[in-house]
Amino acid sequence: MQKLEIINLGLNENLILNNVGGDTEDILLSHIEGLGHPGATSQKSQGVAQDGENAEDALLDPRNIKVDITIRTKSREKLYELKRKVYRIINPKTYNSSTGKRGELLLYYTNDYKKYRIYARVEDSVDFNKRFMNHDKATISFLCIDPYWLDEKGIDIDIKSVRGGLKFALKLPSTFATVSFYKEIENVGDVEVPVQIEYIGPASNPRITNKTTGEYIQVNMDIGEKEKLIIDTREGKETVNLITPHEVKDVYNKIDLNSKFFKLIVGKNLIEYSSDAENAKDSVKIIDYSNKYVGV
Repeated sequence: MQKLEIINLGLNENLILNNVGGDTEDILLSHIEGLGHPGATSQKSQGVAQDGENAEDALLDPRNIKVDITIRTKSREKLYELKRKVYRIINPKTYNSSTGKRGELLLYYTNDYKKYRIYARVEDSVDFNKRFMNHDKATISFLCIDPYWLDEKGIDIDIKSVRGGLKFALKLPSTFATVSFYKEIENVGDVEVPVQIEYIGPASNPRITNKTTGEYIQVNMDIGEKEKLIIDTREGKETVNLITPHEVKDVYNKIDLNSKFFKLIVGKNLIEYSSDAENAKDSVKIIDYSNKYVGV
C-alpha cells in the first residue's frame, strides 16, 4: 500500500493519491520515485604538494520526487472537474501569506510500515497528455530543498514542568541552590537533529546540557513568570528570543560564551536542565521534535 497526500500550504487544500483504486471515480498514484537516498556531493580538500585528497564531508543533494497519476472517471464532466482540482493544488504560483513564498507544499507519504512528511515545492506545471475516453494521465515533479523525510508530526518533549519529573537536587557551597532535571531522548533517525528549546519562567540562568556529548546552552539572565525564552539550534536559524507580554526581544548576547547550539546525536541523548533558582516553577521542553530520515 502506498498513499501520497499533497497539501497546498497557501490554499490549505489537499489532494489524496492512492495506488489502489476503487469502484468510484478517483485519482490513482500510478508510480512514485525519489523516496530513497537523494544523492550526495562530497566535500574534499587538498594540501600543497599533497598526493590525493582529504575527504571532509558529504552534503545531501536536494530531493526530487516524481509521481505519475491517473484520473479515472465515469463521465467527461467529472474528468475535467478533477483535472481542475489538480491544476489548482499543484500550482507553482500559489501564494502563502504566512511565509511570503509561492508554490509551497507539504507531502505526507504512507507505506505499509509508516507515515512520513516532507516539505516541497512544485518544480514544474502539471501536464495531462494521455487522455483515453474518461481517463487521463500526468507526471508531477516536486523539489524538496531540505531532502530529509520527517516523522508524521513533531512532538513536544517535556524536560521539566511544574508537575515534576525526574528530579535530582544538587546543593552547592554558595548562596543559591541548583536544581537539575534529566530526560533521555532517543534519536531513531539517520542524522543529528537540531532542537527548539522553550523555557517558561520564572528561571535564573537556565542551562540545558546534552550529557551524552558534553555540549550545553546557557543563557545568563532572569526570565520572568510571564515570559518565555525560545532557543533555536537549526543551522542558519540560530536564535535566542525572549517573548514577553509586550514584545519579542533578541537576547542572543546573553548566551554564555562556552555555549554551543548542539544537536541530538543518533541514538540515546541524556538531556539535563538546571537553573540557579531552587524550587522555581519554571518549565522547559523541546518543541516540535522530529527524527530525520535519508530515505523511506
